[in-house]
Amino acid sequence: MPEEEPNKEADYSDALEEESKKEADCSDTPEEELKKEAGRTTLSLAAAAAAAAASRLTDDLIVEILSRLPFWSVCRSKCVSKAWRDLIALPAHRKKLPQTLAGILYTTYPGGYRYHLAGLSGEADGLDLDPSLTFLPHTEYRYFGLEHACSGLLLCSYRPDDETIRLVVCNPATRRWTELPPRLQPRPNTCPDHKEFHLAFDPAVPSHFHVFDFEFRLGSLLTGARIYSSRTGAWSQRDAAGLVGDVWLTHLSVMVGGMLHVVGNLSVPADSNNWDDDTLLVAVDMEGKVWKTISVPRGQRYGTVGWSQGCLHYAAISPAPLTIGDDDNEDTLPRAEEVAIWRLEDYDTQQWALKQSFRADKVLKLAEVEYQLVGFHPDRDTFFLVSKGLYDGDAWDAASVVSWDMRRRQICDVLDLEKGSSSLCLPYVPLFSSEPLADADGH
Repeated sequence: MPEEEPNKEADYSDALEEESKKEADCSDTPEEELKKEAGRTTLSLAAAAAAAAASRLTDDLIVEILSRLPFWSVCRSKCVSKAWRDLIALPAHRKKLPQTLAGILYTTYPGGYRYHLAGLSGEADGLDLDPSLTFLPHTEYRYFGLEHACSGLLLCSYRPDDETIRLVVCNPATRRWTELPPRLQPRPNTCPDHKEFHLAFDPAVPSHFHVFDFEFRLGSLLTGARIYSSRTGAWSQRDAAGLVGDVWLTHLSVMVGGMLHVVGNLSVPADSNNWDDDTLLVAVDMEGKVWKTISVPRGQRYGTVGWSQGCLHYAAISPAPLTIGDDDNEDTLPRAEEVAIWRLEDYDTQQWALKQSFRADKVLKLAEVEYQLVGFHPDRDTFFLVSKGLYDGDAWDAASVVSWDMRRRQICDVLDLEKGSSSLCLPYVPLFSSEPLADADGH
């Protein structure tokens, strides 16, 4: 007997009937439909009330509210209306609103220290800044130096004599500055000549700042810190309690959650070959009472840390195998290195995720030059490097800031630096509020 042909029309009718039953089962009852309509009406009334309330806000009040938001929220606020967009764009209001990265601060040495800003296109335009710090009275000292930058404030040092170091905190955007009182005397068994200064300023707590003068015992191992508070106007001394193992620190740091996070390395025996695996972050609160360490992804040497788009980021030269291209050969591979960029997904569990990696030699077209990892853009997927020429013992004969767009995977800016630039390059976000230095004695 031949097989019976399937009744396709019947199957199709059954399917339609089944779909109709599903729609009937999912349809709302009259009572439910009335509730939904009432909800929609309530939302419409609430939106209308909110719009009416917003329309009564004065321009000054809107700017005051926006000034308390992070930069990316202000950018989104431009889309609220044409009036808001024009309000935010006004030069007089721009200085009151949060700023993004204006450029990279750097130093040139030959002929005395000089300070410069490699401004990013469009970001530094119209900003009244004095990156050369000519408003400070101590720049005539030969050993006047830029030590650190944090959220628009700069920490500088100068030597009135060979044995004394004085510290100054200033704001290039407002030209206000204050000189800190003399530091506490070093404790016994610490290294008086080992200086590691860090500035800690959180715009969320804009009324005061802190300066950390980390102490090290013989062997350059961290033992504690002398901490200056602008709120009290005095120094305090704290032990590095709770740290596991002996640690030495670098000049790289970032503020996260009210704590200063400094890149450091665990000390290992002199005959060990695995020191590259022991880079970490040392976190300390503003009172020096809470100390902890955070592991970071492995690198060939310690990397750089930064805060970008609401997350902690870390970049280092990756020890992983290189990505080999068709144009690689025995001449290019010996100089090839891969930069890995990581994002901290979970602060409590210290869970990092690889965000991107790229060949530095492909990005910079390295030949007879070196390069340096600088840092992150706070509001964009952009990473900064400095491509450097030959080093003559004091400074580089030529250097350029290169910004790498991580989304497009391409260079988006190349900024040539003045001849004789040093290795210290600091991302700079201007701060137009005078609050942290409002009562500064210097100005």
